[in-house]
Amino acid sequence: MTRRLVIILDPAHGEEVPGKGSPDGTHKEYRWSRDICNILKPRLSGLGFKVEITNSTEKEIGLSRRKEFATKVNSKPNETKFLVSLHNNAAGMGNDWANARGFEIYTSKGDTKSDEFAGVILNNLSKDFPDYKNRGLKESNFTVLMGSGYSAVLIEWLFQDNKEDVALLKDYDINHKFIDSLIKSFLYIDDNLI
Repeated sequence: MTRRLVIILDPAHGEEVPGKGSPDGTHKEYRWSRDICNILKPRLSGLGFKVEITNSTEKEIGLSRRKEFATKVNSKPNETKFLVSLHNNAAGMGNDWANARGFEIYTSKGDTKSDEFAGVILNNLSKDFPDYKNRGLKESNFTVLMGSGYSAVLIEWLFQDNKEDVALLKDYDINHKFIDSLIKSFLYIDDNLI
């Protein structure tokens, strides 16, 4: 089955970007994000989705290049491009442990199709992780959300400067449950919203 949703996975930052990990250095956001993307891509491809990744390196290529990559992904007139940027949140600068927990999803400012897509993902994450704090839908004009010709969300999944959340980010079963929840959302979006 060929899907109409073209998924563009956008891994977080790069290995050289400071402050993007746990205060004790045991968790790195760039590594977690790339691991999730590398599991998602073949699973989504096996379900008939066309999948691209904005940055296949370990380094930071820059936000504008990520946006340009997504804008240039080829799609057919009946297809919808959807960028999903995968991040971990932080309450501080990465030097000290903090108390904030949970997940939230960003879209660009104003009412867009991205808001509908984000709502589906947030709803499924809330159902699949009922004990995790749902911090809601938020808006910001992050560069990767502002490209032309695609919808986009930026997911802030758990806090890399909270000890309990970091333990969850390292948990194999939790990571695969997160991936399953995203896939369920993508299937729903493909079947019902485009």
